[in-house]
Amino acid sequence: MRVLHITTEYPPLVYGGLGTAVGGLVTASAHAGLQVAVLLVGHGEIPAYYESDRRLRPEVAVPAEASNTSVIIWAVPHAIAVSASIEFARRWNPDVIHVHVFWLAHVADAVRSATGAPLVYTVHSLDRAEYELGQGPQECLSQWPIQADLISAADRVIALTEDERELVAQYCPAASGRVHVVGNGIADTQHARMSSWNRRHSEESLTILYTGRFVDRKGIAELLNAAPAILSESPRTRLVMAGGHRHATAHEMADYWLPSTCEPFRDRIIFTGWLSTEELCEWYAKADILVVPSWYEPFGMVVLEGMLYGLAIVATLVGGPKEILSSERTGLFCKARDVTTLATQVIRLIHDPALRLRLGHEAAIAVRSSWLFKHVLRKMVEVYADVARKSISGA
Repeated sequence: MRVLHITTEYPPLVYGGLGTAVGGLVTASAHAGLQVAVLLVGHGEIPAYYESDRRLRPEVAVPAEASNTSVIIWAVPHAIAVSASIEFARRWNPDVIHVHVFWLAHVADAVRSATGAPLVYTVHSLDRAEYELGQGPQECLSQWPIQADLISAADRVIALTEDERELVAQYCPAASGRVHVVGNGIADTQHARMSSWNRRHSEESLTILYTGRFVDRKGIAELLNAAPAILSESPRTRLVMAGGHRHATAHEMADYWLPSTCEPFRDRIIFTGWLSTEELCEWYAKADILVVPSWYEPFGMVVLEGMLYGLAIVATLVGGPKEILSSERTGLFCKARDVTTLATQVIRLIHDPALRLRLGHEAAIAVRSSWLFKHVLRKMVEVYADVARKSISGA
């Protein structure tokens, strides 16, 4: 089976969970024997890390073999995305088109028209829910019709959780029968395995980690408002705020987000700025507790990453975390947008090392038994096979 992925992110071009999820799915698919190609739609020029040895003109689409798999990467700038994608797709002849970004719907539709291949769309986040549940910007609402049209037009729609399936059914009732739940997967690493089984047993120099984008719906304000209560409980505990925005410095992030109540603890609240994948893995290895305080979380790759490293996790009882974690067994839950319950659960873990270690240990087992790509890919391949078969039969 030949699957063509259409995306704006693919490692090492990663801005968040989308790029990590797509990269992992593509690599796992190739390792499982699928023939896979990626249409990487750029921002006006070819990313340097996909160039060949010769100097390239920005308007030229360039194929490049990924170094560690048989995946073909075809990087195209936005200006010629449709024509260049059609040209490649006609030659490569996919059995299934899998689009991951709704603002590339016009590219996906053009490729489908040119090849006749069925279209699968993974809803990595619903913009209407981003606006209504996550209080996202007005742009989320204004661009929602584009996403709704893609959901309506796709031959199959992938939701990441049951909550997301219900939201799709609520917002786009006509698509209900075409929605399948397939969560994101994660790849195991030796570094993560070693960290998960060698977690510290004392309360000394505990590290609480947040990682992700710095936007309101991720619960940044609630976490920082809870920080004084949390850090007051243990003088050797630090809070690490990893990530933010690619083009903002750590100092700028701290200046914008830190409330005045955190000033007495400023030396124990660390803003790292944007990190590479390798740098972020180092923080996972050093951390003891992961906090995921989102208001709206369609899935939450950080939850899987924290589990892989054997971290005790405190997350809000929403979306992906609610579906991935088991309360009091692989994580602790708090209420969304509730500073008090967030602080209470983190403080529990600070004072109870046995609980902390047990949760991390159980989480490390659970993620490897249910969420590695070999488990998740089976579900995705079933969707591919079904939609390809029905496309051929005309069903």
